[in-house]
Amino acid sequence: MAFSMFARSSVCTNRLFFQQAMRLATQPALAQRTAAALSVKSLALKEGKTPILDSVRSFRTSPVRLSDEKSHDHSKLWVIEKAVSAALVPLIPLGLLMPNKLFDSLLAILITAHSFWGLEAIAVDYVRASVVGPLLPKLAIALVYLLSFATLGGLFYIITHDVGICNSIRQLWAVRSQQKA
Repeated sequence: MAFSMFARSSVCTNRLFFQQAMRLATQPALAQRTAAALSVKSLALKEGKTPILDSVRSFRTSPVRLSDEKSHDHSKLWVIEKAVSAALVPLIPLGLLMPNKLFDSLLAILITAHSFWGLEAIAVDYVRASVVGPLLPKLAIALVYLLSFATLGGLFYIITHDVGICNSIRQLWAVRSQQKA
């Protein structure tokens, strides 16, 4: 009873858990140890198969594509995130000194990408399915996407239908300095 409850839990239905279990089940050393433990070693060595390996293969319900899949390389994304952050450092003052639609568009894209990656990291790190349930993390990621699309759309609206991002900031600074005088 406890094993069946464990097998149905979210830990056992996880893709990474399934990959590890399949990797362990298909290792030759494990197949030989399992066959020896079941005292059918000679039978298993003659056929080149193990009973446990056959039973695991018979319960597969989806095609095996995980072994052909390359692991995701997140170091490239990290480099891109840092490059975007580094590009914002000179682009913000340059856009404020020479406001135009090109700098405004670059700023809109880079600021939105930078904030998307930050908010996504917060949602993934702090809204975990193991803590808050399976629905809330999906809603958090959906909210991050919605917020990012709305931000990018709003910034492009300001660029195309108003004075632009950098000119808007300059106008805000001008109002602030007039109030102090």
